[in-house]
Amino acid sequence: RGGKSVVRPDVTRLVTPGTLTEDTLLDAHRNNYLLAIARARPSAAAAPARFALAWIDISTGEFRIAECDRQGLAAAVARIEPGEIIVSDALYGDPELGPYLRTLPAVTPLARDIFDGATAERRLADYFAVASTEAFGALSRLELIAAAACITYVERTQLGKRPPLSPPQREAAGATLAIDQATRANLELVRTLSGERRGSLLAAIDRTVTPAGARLLAQRLAAPLTDPEAIARRLDAVAIFVNDAASRAEVRRRLAAAPDIARALTRLVLGRGGPRDLAAIRDGIAAAAGLSVLLETLK
Repeated sequence: RGGKSVVRPDVTRLVTPGTLTEDTLLDAHRNNYLLAIARARPSAAAAPARFALAWIDISTGEFRIAECDRQGLAAAVARIEPGEIIVSDALYGDPELGPYLRTLPAVTPLARDIFDGATAERRLADYFAVASTEAFGALSRLELIAAAACITYVERTQLGKRPPLSPPQREAAGATLAIDQATRANLELVRTLSGERRGSLLAAIDRTVTPAGARLLAQRLAAPLTDPEAIARRLDAVAIFVNDAASRAEVRRRLAAAPDIARALTRLVLGRGGPRDLAAIRDGIAAAAGLSVLLETLK
């Protein structure tokens, strides 16, 4: 710009705990989720309230949605371990739920327009450039509100830039084992009672060689499957590598050469990438091509 030029001051981004993309600020072995919580008041006085949760990791593009009741809310939040939670200011001030929300880290109360149900479907469809949200499956109105709140918050903090998100994937009720907050903490699945990863079950069994693999292992350990067929498919895949040491070693060797493509791609799309991210995409595609050929021989 020259020594005497004037640099125009401008806001290019709002940095929040749930919208980080830089490797220096993120743990490569765990997701950094932005979680939105929406509530539907019961129509009858005796009926329980329902909650929808939508969580996004903008650094990897993962986008999930689920519903639960008040009893399952704390368990769901403990499983997701979000880096930031967004709720409506009305929910944050609720006499019943407010005290619980204030015990959680990084809770951001927002104006009601972000959780507006009348515009939720349109906002979600516009983000993914689709005519209708029917392309994502049969989402309830409450799920649409939570999902739209997430993507609206992302757009506002990134000042209009849109990270490459996957279409929202709905988690079916009961698809994973429900573990309450106290039990999860005492089991020390992914972190110890003191909050450290070291000493947890995850740290003891994690032998992954890629950041993406480490994140996937943490997700699977935090949310065990309940469907016998899905469990059997996963065990069949494990059995292949248990019984074939040579192939297992070769797959691990090739995986070790694969960079963290998802996070590199997000930084490039948002204009925060550099030569290393371009190289990561190149090396990742090359590693994936070789792995694809190798895995075809193992079927």
